Amino acid sequence: MNFVRIVAKRVALGLVAAWAVLTVVFAVFTMSDDWIEQTIEGAMRFQGANEAEIERSIEEYLATHGFDRPLYELYFDWMGNMLTFQWGEAFFLEADRGSGAGFYGTGDPVFPMVADAVLRTGMYVLPAIVLAIVAGVLIGLYAAMNPQSRLAGSGMSMAYLLFAVPNFWIGGMLLSYAAGGVIPDSTLLFEHILPITLTATTLLGGYVAYSRAHSIEYASADFVTLVKAKGANRIRIATHIVRNSAIPLFSMLFTEALALLVLAVFVIESLFQLDGFGSLLFNAVHMRDLPVVLGCTLVIIAVGILGNIVQDLAYSSLDPRVDTGSR
Repeated sequence: MNFVRIVAKRVALGLVAAWAVLTVVFAVFTMSDDWIEQTIEGAMRFQGANEAEIERSIEEYLATHGFDRPLYELYFDWMGNMLTFQWGEAFFLEADRGSGAGFYGTGDPVFPMVADAVLRTGMYVLPAIVLAIVAGVLIGLYAAMNPQSRLAGSGMSMAYLLFAVPNFWIGGMLLSYAAGGVIPDSTLLFEHILPITLTATTLLGGYVAYSRAHSIEYASADFVTLVKAKGANRIRIATHIVRNSAIPLFSMLFTEALALLVLAVFVIESLFQLDGFGSLLFNAVHMRDLPVVLGCTLVIIAVGILGNIVQDLAYSSLDPRVDTGSR
């Protein structure tokens, strides 16, 4: 199966998966008793409204958004709105900036605020992923090619230690030192450098372990022995090992890494008071802001499906023998 057909098939399967998940989400919320009324009531009570104002607001909202229509009409409207990024409006008043909810307020459209939150989170998550991959592969590869080296052993031990120690504990200690004046209270340090570093350490241990395990497997392979016999330098030998060990590494990159990142962003953004995706979702759940919760949920679903597609395409690109079209 050629590359174009593989891409088309994986994208089609991804779209089917997205449709199925959206349908399940629609069913969950439409079959929940009075979820709209309860959410609006909570928002109005948060603003100090009385019973008459709450009832009037519920009636106006239902009439305005057509929630009194047949279920099938709601379903097609729901799917259309999701596909056109019309994800509704936030229910709650604007919070103070720095609380993790400060970039949205009552009546604000959900999609722009979710997109803004994803961008803020991506500014430290993407550099952290690159840093973790590069450092993890280099440490693991060096340890595999130099199994008796003390330097390799020290690098492995440090990576595992950073992985084992909770990043919120490290961040908390650094914040306490900043409060005591031991380290400077710098915006660059606490909004960029530390979030990137702590997020990278969350992923580093796994990348080092995977890289070392798969590199050792290929370091003693026949083709590597042949390359050494031809007089290739260590860089060329390492390139051959990395190219073959990269295939199983993608499995960790798009599965375990995604789960770790989802947890890490909540901790990092809560710790450093960053207005990112984790803070937005956490506050939306706490305040029962369902349109925002749904928007954030769709982003997680989209990232998961896109990650699986990219993983399959990477498999087929790195190793043409892998037929992802039949999976």
